[in-house]
Amino acid sequence: MHYPKTIAVSAFSILFAAGAVFVSGFLGAPVAHAAAKATIADECGVTQADVAQIVAVQNGPTLAYADEIKQELVLRKLLVGETIDCAQREVQTLQGSLASTSAPGSAQQLQSQLTGDLNEAAGFYNNELAKLNVVGIAGTKEIAQEVLTWRAGTFLPLSENVNNFILWAQNQNLFSTAQTRMTQTQRAVAFIEGATPNPALQTALDSAQSSFNDAQTENAAAEAALTQNLSPDQTLGLIKQSLGSLSNTYKGFSNVSTIVSGILPQ
Repeated sequence: MHYPKTIAVSAFSILFAAGAVFVSGFLGAPVAHAAAKATIADECGVTQADVAQIVAVQNGPTLAYADEIKQELVLRKLLVGETIDCAQREVQTLQGSLASTSAPGSAQQLQSQLTGDLNEAAGFYNNELAKLNVVGIAGTKEIAQEVLTWRAGTFLPLSENVNNFILWAQNQNLFSTAQTRMTQTQRAVAFIEGATPNPALQTALDSAQSSFNDAQTENAAAEAALTQNLSPDQTLGLIKQSLGSLSNTYKGFSNVSTIVSGILPQ
């Protein structure tokens, strides 16, 4: 007995529709290292050959109905299992990147929380794999849909938050360096101004200080957005703004340096 074509399609559409979106969705999400992302993409793509194998089993003219069911179930479990394995490797990549990130003291509690969330994600995938061992064809479709729904609603926002946290934490060295440069520049300007007042020099310094103040405010807002679990897009926007203001700060330093060069004897 063989499924009519329309029934055959509906019998595996949830699995493959879910699987395809699932794989393309998480491969499109940002990860901490581009090389790791490429590796996952190479290993985890759902191909037309995967689909063709199930179609061939469902439409095989020589297979008895019981054999069709057994072979289809084996293929379905294999594909869903490989997809979940892929997701687990993604979690492991994020766990490694987060663990190797050095965060300031104010953000270490958040880092611990994100680590716990990733551990829960790994546990979810482990549970889904365990369930896969004892289900039939309908069960494989249910698991695929469960993973897809959970991933879209829970894991993808988490992965974006983790990547935002890593980016934000890595940026703190830039802010520390800029603060040191600001202090040095202020001292140099104060020394020169004491001997030779120059309004343009003070204006350039004030401009650099204003940009740095903006950068620090936006940087603190990004940390708050991470702590309050605001939308990943909102957090990333604040991070980008802070870096833009930091760039303007260094432009201000350059302007101060140019003016100082014109004041000091050559």
